[in-house]
Amino acid sequence: MRLAIAPIIVILMALTPLAAQPPAAAQSTGQDGQLLPGPFRVYAVNGSRAKHFHCFFCENDLNPTVAVIALAPPADAQDPLAVLMQKLDAFAAANKPAKVGVFAIFVTHEKEYLDELGRDAKVGAIEGLITNLKLQGPILLGLTLPDAQPVKQFGIVTKDDQINNIKKHQTTVLVYNKHKVEKRFTFTDDKKLDEAGIKEIFAAAEKMLPAAKK
Repeated sequence: MRLAIAPIIVILMALTPLAAQPPAAAQSTGQDGQLLPGPFRVYAVNGSRAKHFHCFFCENDLNPTVAVIALAPPADAQDPLAVLMQKLDAFAAANKPAKVGVFAIFVTHEKEYLDELGRDAKVGAIEGLITNLKLQGPILLGLTLPDAQPVKQFGIVTKDDQINNIKKHQTTVLVYNKHKVEKRFTFTDDKKLDEAGIKEIFAAAEKMLPAAKK
């Protein structure tokens, strides 16, 4: 009789409905209301981990943060992206008690950092931005390449898709808190980053700040 118990248990396990198992979570690409897809390793140009590979998302952890992912650095100080970076730098400095994080990742490398022949020039260009835009330091800057896995995980389109009529994402901004994306902004050649877009970004960012004590 004891030997007959094992087959019965196997049969009962086989008949257990799959619906009783928890459903698999949908894969996040960092859209509104989703958790961050995962870490995003870049070559850090400045900050405490300057000249090293680092993840700005990991560094800011649960803090309210505004992340910028752009296919190219701003052309000059009048470029809306440059204006956004300056404003974010000042925003983080003004909200240190709230531990606000801000950073920008530029998808400018063609190969992995160590294989990138023009890496020194590209790093130098970003270092020049820090000086030219008079960035004070709260904003962190890093570099990556279009084929990097995190770029795909975060749903960044780096090339025009003519078949599906999808424009590449020139600039993507993630406003997130406690690993959850509160608001995602995507700017393309058809919908360019401008003053109105910058105002929307800061309206979303300000909502993450703790209420002022009366």
